[in-house]
Amino acid sequence: MLSPHDNMLAVGSCLAGFGILMTGLLALLFRRPDAPRWTRPELVAMLVCVPVTGIIGFGLGYTAYGVFRLIDGTGDPGELLVLAGVLVVLALAWRALAIRRRLKNYAAASGGSSPSVYLAPERRLAVDETAAPRPGAGAVPRRAG
Repeated sequence: MLSPHDNMLAVGSCLAGFGILMTGLLALLFRRPDAPRWTRPELVAMLVCVPVTGIIGFGLGYTAYGVFRLIDGTGDPGELLVLAGVLVVLALAWRALAIRRRLKNYAAASGGSSPSVYLAPERRLAVDETAAPRPGAGAVPRRAG
């Protein structure tokens, strides 16, 4: 029968591959210089990171358990083909999307700063160009006499 318990290595590698690809796509979305407004608050990025991290964690855990079962002799060696396939598809997708190059271009376009840095409103103190004279400055000294 086909159940996740029997195919832990295959299911885990698929989950981990999907999570890693989602991490790259989310990095492209959040680091883009003209990203949508809803991606600006850091809270949105953190809320999105929790499920993606969970997917990667479950995937790597399933993969580790599948490898342990394979070493123990109870796993199916055919699952290694799925693992290899996921690695190949992930590498091809990463290369086709040019994630590394695009992230470098985004960093160069934004000056290497975090998006939240240049979105913060600049607060400047109103400084009067002509300062008021200090009391007593410019007064003619009196002679004691």
